[in-house]
Amino acid sequence: MKRLSSLTGLNLNSIEAIGLDVAKEKIDICLFSSQQSLFYRIANNSQAISQFSTDLTKNGLLKTVPFVLESTWIYHLQCALQLADDWWDVKEINPIITHQQIGYTIRWTKTDTTDSLLLAELWVTKWKKLHSFKRNRKIIELRKKVGLLAWVEKTMQAIKAQYDSYVKSARILWINTNDVDFVRKSLEDLNKCKKELEKSIIFESVDEGWTRRIEIIDSITWISPLIAKICYTTFASNDFESKKQMLAYVWLDPKLRQSWTKSWSYKMSKRWNAFTRKKLFQAAFCWIQHYKQYNYIYNREIEKWKHHFEAVLTVVKKMIYTIRSLIKKNEMFDPNYCAM
Repeated sequence: MKRLSSLTGLNLNSIEAIGLDVAKEKIDICLFSSQQSLFYRIANNSQAISQFSTDLTKNGLLKTVPFVLESTWIYHLQCALQLADDWWDVKEINPIITHQQIGYTIRWTKTDTTDSLLLAELWVTKWKKLHSFKRNRKIIELRKKVGLLAWVEKTMQAIKAQYDSYVKSARILWINTNDVDFVRKSLEDLNKCKKELEKSIIFESVDEGWTRRIEIIDSITWISPLIAKICYTTFASNDFESKKQMLAYVWLDPKLRQSWTKSWSYKMSKRWNAFTRKKLFQAAFCWIQHYKQYNYIYNREIEKWKHHFEAVLTVVKKMIYTIRSLIKKNEMFDPNYCAM
């Protein structure tokens, strides 16, 4: 492995892909080619990334060369955004995939250098179907706010459950609950915090290019402005080739099982954001109550002896397909449209 101290004077015409292993304070880089792979390291800060991008341009690297990096919590976002702003083709890969590929190696070697090499090799040999990184700062900001709202709701539910359990026990055992009254007040404060967060998400401005998509999603009756914004943060920056891809993105697709000539579906994946799924299910409940078409779909599934949540899941899938269709056709929702 040849490690570089500088990129000055390099000829980068033969580079096929660039792997980036992003950590909190540094980025290990692999300039991959079939002849020789070169390794380089920079700090994970705005100035170093900007200088790295400039050096690559000076050395003649083609803009079509992909930069492949893992989704590593928040650490990769600055690098991905800056490179995308400089018109480089940034590809984001799920860490689950790279972890699986490490298992295929003989020694199971895992270092920052080998990870950067693996990322570049994955693109060249297997994963050229990866989509380019298209998220902008507004979408990321909204996603972080939605994540914060999800955490507040989950915390409130946990505190309320424990508080209600204590109060019920106190009634039976004749215990004074005034000592824990501050918990109830904390719940009230958290509820105010939740409402302010929801307002912030609803009224958060977005880039002009995405305004139309929010209007389309918001036009769907019985989808609240909050759920419309959550759907926007989930679907807006992705161009799905099929409705099944869109369904799989929110992990509502079934896990498949096969044995010899038999195959069957087994529980949905449920690996992605549970908060988004929860909000989609809430919107589906409204659709079932107010739309005869979707109420018919729900009852049809119940008549097949499906569980209540399985029947609601069918309506959620119809909702996701509707959102995709409207965005693709650039049309507003028609409540009189027959969904069956």
